[in-house]
Amino acid sequence: MKSAGAAVEDGGAQAADARLRNLGAIGAMVLSTVLYTLSDTAMKLASETVPTGQAIVMRSAGSVAILLAAAVASGVAGQIREAFNRIMLWRTLGDAGNSLCFQAALARMPLADTMGILQLSPLSLTAASALFLGAHVGWRRWSAVLVGFIGALLVIKPGTSAFNIYALLVVLSVLCGSLRDLSTRKLDPALSPLVILLISQVGVGVVALGTAAFSPWHWPTLGAYVHLGIAAAFIAAGHIAGIAAIRHSDLAVVAPFRYAGILWAVLSGYLVWGHVPDFSASIGILVLVLAGLYTLRRERHLRNS
Repeated sequence: MKSAGAAVEDGGAQAADARLRNLGAIGAMVLSTVLYTLSDTAMKLASETVPTGQAIVMRSAGSVAILLAAAVASGVAGQIREAFNRIMLWRTLGDAGNSLCFQAALARMPLADTMGILQLSPLSLTAASALFLGAHVGWRRWSAVLVGFIGALLVIKPGTSAFNIYALLVVLSVLCGSLRDLSTRKLDPALSPLVILLISQVGVGVVALGTAAFSPWHWPTLGAYVHLGIAAAFIAAGHIAGIAAIRHSDLAVVAPFRYAGILWAVLSGYLVWGHVPDFSASIGILVLVLAGLYTLRRERHLRNS
């Protein structure tokens, strides 16, 4: 039997290991937000000359190649055949809707504004969990959802000359993202994230192929090929970094660092296009981030109580 001193020492070592894991996970989460922003920046540059659907198909093709190689190398490719079911179909449709709506808006809106509205995602997921999964959501978190919606309105600015109809596509992409995330929660936990991402990227590419009927495709320029290749590599790497961040860490500690993405979006928008969010959009983005952080903090408190 271990002595009291040895038990305390073991507890201290475990706590230190947990802190180190969380620090590594925080680094991976911040890295994933950087990679996602670089991918979005490259996609926005490519969208200046390439139709949205075509750009998504080409990026998906690159991502599929990278993810398939990773699945084979890690020995999980055999799960692909087992992964096809109704829940995976709903997840893939949600991911496809999220990608198409977001990229269509990204091509026509400032990057920071687009990413600002996207911060509705955790609030939308909280509301969807209550409405469709029966999760208990108290008045505090419903209040945070309402405040976040007001923040989104400050970014969208409906009824003003600054209103951009494509901002509504970002809201729709958030709703599609909630469908994707709710479906993900229903998938078999033993299913490798690489397999889930691989199937999802194939589905996104297939759905995006349908846009060829509405928007003529053409051969991209060399610069567009470079941007799309960068976007494919960075989004695949961002997914992998995000998986690494959440698999072996305290999610409540790591999740708030997802909001670092808005900082990179503002920086990228300024450096590449010279765009800075106006006062209303800046306040709206801040409100969205604070509402999301409060929701995460409240959920952590409820889990620990």
